Order: sequence, then structure tokens, then C-alpha cells
Amino acid sequence: MNISLKDCIAPSFYPVHNSIKRGEYSSYWLKGGRGSTKSSFAAVEIVLGMVKDPKANALVLRKVDNTIRTSVYETLLWAIDMLGLNRYFDSIKSPAEITYLPTGQKIIMKGLDDARKLKSIRLKQGYFKFLWFEEAEEFNGMAEIRNVRQSTRRGGDKFVEFVTYNPPNDPAAWVNADSEIEMPDRMVHFSNYLDVPRHWLGETFFQDAETLRKVDPLAHEHEYMGVAVGRAEQIVFHGKWKELEFETPNVHSMYQSRFFFGADWGFANDPTTLSRMFIMAENGEKNLYIDYEAGGVGVEMEEIPELFDSVPESRKWRIYGDCARPETISYVKRQGFNIEGAPKWQGSVEDGIEYLRGFHNIYIHPRCTKTIEEYKKYSYKVDKNTKEILPIIVDKFNHYIDGERYALADYIKTQVSILDVL
Repeated sequence: MNISLKDCIAPSFYPVHNSIKRGEYSSYWLKGGRGSTKSSFAAVEIVLGMVKDPKANALVLRKVDNTIRTSVYETLLWAIDMLGLNRYFDSIKSPAEITYLPTGQKIIMKGLDDARKLKSIRLKQGYFKFLWFEEAEEFNGMAEIRNVRQSTRRGGDKFVEFVTYNPPNDPAAWVNADSEIEMPDRMVHFSNYLDVPRHWLGETFFQDAETLRKVDPLAHEHEYMGVAVGRAEQIVFHGKWKELEFETPNVHSMYQSRFFFGADWGFANDPTTLSRMFIMAENGEKNLYIDYEAGGVGVEMEEIPELFDSVPESRKWRIYGDCARPETISYVKRQGFNIEGAPKWQGSVEDGIEYLRGFHNIYIHPRCTKTIEEYKKYSYKVDKNTKEILPIIVDKFNHYIDGERYALADYIKTQVSILDVL
């Protein structure tokens, strides 16, 4: 059997394929836009894995059962055909199953619209080595996925799970937020149509993508590039910031000759952060520049000084840190930093956001990658039933932004107008 995987797997998935061969992770989250071939890749890996392991079966899940036959069922048959294995497999549409004839191994496809269906699944041999949650954004959250794992992960010592999805446009959607959490047994992979050999998708596909990019860049960014850009009105700082490579001027040429420093604290899932910024008057505009950031998840208290020292002049200027952690502020202060707890008051978050939005522009240096990511994703809550954008800011993607609010807290609290600052 002569199989050329290069005809089935896009180059962007080679590292994932090799990781699966090495058994590095048990969970692979594959996210991307239209035409990224993430679902095709999962199907190929499942078919290959079953041929190589006579004990391996696969359970493939969609949220709704009646979507199976036009999605995962057809994709799996495509994978079998591409691998030249048609004569070794048999399939039926109802209930949706594919059987590997030499051993009787099964690929069983189910919808989770009725969770009781899982309890009736029986295997003649082996175990469900492979789980595939297709269009995972349609599921109700990690609790639903964990329930499937708990019901099916038994009888073997090696499991491979695929979670494939197009990131929902809401940056705060559960699948987007969960993919940001680092887990030791999970690889999160991102891809889009530009990673795929052009002839696989055809010229019409690329022309349609380019047309949408010109007429509706946000829709193109979401649908084709797989980025959760949110609806323009949902993103808190939409239209207020730009990524810009700039040279920081001599401090003595700036108004009040000063920098602003703000810190936020985290550990297990949230980062400890430090941001540096300054304000400039330019052509009648009052602009905020963010020129340095430092941050990391899992930063021990004794590691904070080294982290903060990576931001120039952080020992020279006052830092305003989150006052909710006075013990951390006290420790950092003892290490030689001029740091204080930032003042907070009722509505300080909303007041801070309004103040930041009051600048004509917020310019972020390209080296501040995490800050840029937050400005793309910081958003208002959306009613999941009506899709109405609510006047509630989601408490996610805001650790660097919180530090910026703290840094400017004195101006915000005393309602110093940005027009008065300069």
C-alpha cells in the first residue's frame, strides 16, 4: 500500500501529524477559518490510526445528529478514498457507521442532541481510542465534552481527541476562551486557507475570499482567516487603536516629561503583567502610546523583579499595581521598585475604559504582542439567545488593559480631561 500523505495533509499540519505519531498529547484542538482543511486532517488521522492499531475505534460527534451525513460522514469517506483504502472499509448511513473490514473496528458517528444515545453504544472489540468533536463551537461548553470523555475513555491506555472548530466571532465564546488556557496534555493548532496548496481549494475559492476581504475586511478576517474579531460594535476598542512601529521620544520632549507604568497580577491561568506608556500631543490630537510590555503565566513572586526589569526604566518611575494583592505590592516594593496600589472606586473599570477611549488614537508597538491581542478581543457581552450586545464588559482579555487603567488612575479618578493633560 503506497500512501502519500502529502496528497492528504496540508503542510501546516505536518507538526501535528508528527506529534500524534510521537504520542505527545491526548488532545488536539484544531481551529481555523473556512478552507483550512482541519476537519480533513482529523479524518485522515483517525483512518490511519485505526489501520495501525487493531484495538482502536473512533467516536465522532456533532451537536445535532441530522448534520452528520453531510459533514463528518462524507469527510471520513473522502479520507478513506484519498488513502486508497476503499476496499477495506464498509459504511452505512443510518445509523452512521464505518467498519474496517479486516478487524471489525468501527467509526461510530452520533449527535449529542440526545446524550442518552451514547449509553447504547457497544463495541465488539477494542476501545474508543479516537474522539472527534466536530464544529465544537456548537457544543454547550467544556462540561458537555467532559461528560463524553468520562463516558467513553475506558478500556485502553492511549487516547487521541480532536476538537475542530471555526472560532465563533464572539471573542468571549467558551471555545475561544478555553483554547487560551495552557494545558500540558493539549496542543492548540491554528490554520487558514492560505496554508493550503492553492490547487486543493481552486481559484474560485481564493477569488471569493479576496472579494470579501475588499468589501468586508472584518467578515473576511472571521470567516476565512478564522479570527474571532467580533462585531465591530461589540469590540470595546474597535477603531480606537493601531499597531504602529515608532521610536519612543526623549522623555524631556514629552508633556510632563513622564512615563506611566501599570501592573496586574496573576498566576495559574492569568498573567502577571507590566505595561509602559506615554501621552503625546500631535497635530491637535491627544494620543496614547504603549511602547513596552512584560508578562507571563505562572510567574512566581520572586520572579517578578526580573520580569519587571525587562521593561526599560521600570525602577525609576512609579508603578501603579492592582491593589487587590497588597502582599505582592509590598514584596515588589522591597525589591527596589517604586510601586503603589492603584486606587479603585465604584465604576472604576467603566470610567477607565471611557478615559482610554477618549484618546484620539492608542498606538501599540508591535513588540507588545499580548497587548495587541487583548485590544482585538476585549469585548462586550452578547445575549446568546437574541445576539444583542449588552452594556456589560466581559472580564476576559484585559490583564494588560487593566494595567493601563491602573497606570492612569489618578487622571481618571480626578476626571482630568485628556484635553487638559496636554
